[in-house]
Amino acid sequence: MGKQTLPPRLHQADNGWWYVLYHEHGRGQRTSLRTKDSETAKERFSGWLDARSLEELICADPKVSFVLDVWFEDWIQGRMLSEDRYPSVVNHLKDHFGKMSVSEVRRKDSREYIRLRRQGVYGVKVAADGTIRMELLKLRAALNFFRDKVEPSERRLDPKIIPYIELPPASPPRDDIFTLEELDLIYYYCMEDFARAGSKHSGEQGWLTREARFCIIAMETAQRKTAILELNWDQVDLDNGRIQFNPTGRNQTSKRRPPVPISDLLMPMLKIAYQHRKTNLVLDYKTDIHYGVQRIMVDLGLEGSPHKFRHSWASHAAMRGVSMGEIAGVLGDTQRTVEMNYLHLSPDYLRSAINRKPTLEDKSQNAIYPS
Repeated sequence: MGKQTLPPRLHQADNGWWYVLYHEHGRGQRTSLRTKDSETAKERFSGWLDARSLEELICADPKVSFVLDVWFEDWIQGRMLSEDRYPSVVNHLKDHFGKMSVSEVRRKDSREYIRLRRQGVYGVKVAADGTIRMELLKLRAALNFFRDKVEPSERRLDPKIIPYIELPPASPPRDDIFTLEELDLIYYYCMEDFARAGSKHSGEQGWLTREARFCIIAMETAQRKTAILELNWDQVDLDNGRIQFNPTGRNQTSKRRPPVPISDLLMPMLKIAYQHRKTNLVLDYKTDIHYGVQRIMVDLGLEGSPHKFRHSWASHAAMRGVSMGEIAGVLGDTQRTVEMNYLHLSPDYLRSAINRKPTLEDKSQNAIYPS
């Protein structure tokens, strides 16, 4: 067994002067506190420890594992509703990148991570490209946090050492949506999904379960899960038929939360829910809703997730001929993003190109046009 290294400690020499004794680089070190007074020595020793701790904390080129830990503790924990999903992501990233310092990460390391995750080397099973892409985006987010937001500011990274994190290709637009008949089935089921005696959903008659409320709000507003979970009653204007999904004081992020009119199908549910409200949150509390939605899907013999409602709304809107700009306004996405995902569903997509009438020049150059 190796010799145990003692922590830094105060020491008074024979001449009366106080010193700090500590180990560094495998050798014993001594730093004078420039005093013979014991109380002054204790104060200076405390300051020396604080300064040493800060020096260890502030590193111009920290390990990626340290970056991920601080990002999770300072930025994710207590702020994100889905924070319970982050530890596994952080652990997968640490398995590959953790021992590297930030400046050591190269583009090839991202490619190798993609290859190994596809093979199931990290994690309990083979990962799809969508999952891998999400994980690497979290690594980008952690590095950007250390560049722009970490405190104290002395800890922030020089942008020049932050590596480029390569991503696998984005998943193609999904065609898996609820049919209109399935949406009707879900709606009428949810409107009768009252509290049931003897279950964890127990409550007074007429109180709709929170997963029922979520499904109807999601299918009628196309908003993201987090925006619905965080929705307060003071954001719901029943008199004027409008929901302001972005609460007062919250800055709009890239995932915008637009104001959305209350549809004719949504209004009666909201009025029932408001009469039986338990807290200021429309869904009572912010706990994740995924398994509750799955309970309804199993009851109805369907397959679906909370996000499927958003995708279904946009797809059916596009198929009805709603403009890409209007769809983008409801979703809170850019029009370019909406066009990439839903333009092909529009009934008028490419119709003008197919129905273009030939010009005289066309006819003169191509004999297949009838005269």
